[in-house]
Amino acid sequence: MNAREPDAATAERYLVYLSGYDLHNRPEMLPRLDSRGLFGDEGPMEIEVGCGTGEFLCALAAGAPGTNFVGFDLHAKSLFGAVERASGADFGNVRFVRGDFRQMYGLFVPDSLRRVYLHFPDPGMKERYRKRRIFGERFLREMSRAVVRGGELSLVTDDEDYFQEMLALIETEERAAKGWRRAHGEPYLEGFEPPVKSRFQELWERRGRAVRRFLLVNGSAEVTT
Repeated sequence: MNAREPDAATAERYLVYLSGYDLHNRPEMLPRLDSRGLFGDEGPMEIEVGCGTGEFLCALAAGAPGTNFVGFDLHAKSLFGAVERASGADFGNVRFVRGDFRQMYGLFVPDSLRRVYLHFPDPGMKERYRKRRIFGERFLREMSRAVVRGGELSLVTDDEDYFQEMLALIETEERAAKGWRRAHGEPYLEGFEPPVKSRFQELWERRGRAVRRFLLVNGSAEVTT
């Protein structure tokens, strides 16, 4: 990647860095992860976990200027590319947060999110890395707390093992009536065709990987767009 670190003014506008030290030792000093804390307004907010270079998120922001969008990622170079994309279009409704998402749950304000996108998360191919996977019981529980009733969670993966793990946990959640339920009658959805695909989606599709998706709804009420 050729993305360069943004200048100070651009970084201040678009990029928030939450260090592991601060997340662990002084979370009370960090901004709340809602529209008020990140944008200074009360607009609806959607987040992408693992946003990479921001193609998908910026496409959403371009189509919904009244909604705030926040992308989360660990990798600085990817986020530099995402910031470059957002600043080039002068988006006022986009922010990016660098840090370990698994340490940020306590910063989310209850009922502050309208949608969460977890697309092509790192599957942790080696056995010792699987414990780092974002998706799991805690992720579903914490996102259910942060997402409004009727809000949505979009899950997309090209990895067979991760897909089976998602399917099993989603079915368990539905049987236990813990809050999340599938918005579709099928066990899962085949393919994913957003207006703009992320760099990762294009990469895996070129390699012939099957893409499968779940769309979950938090509770029973419908979210308004």
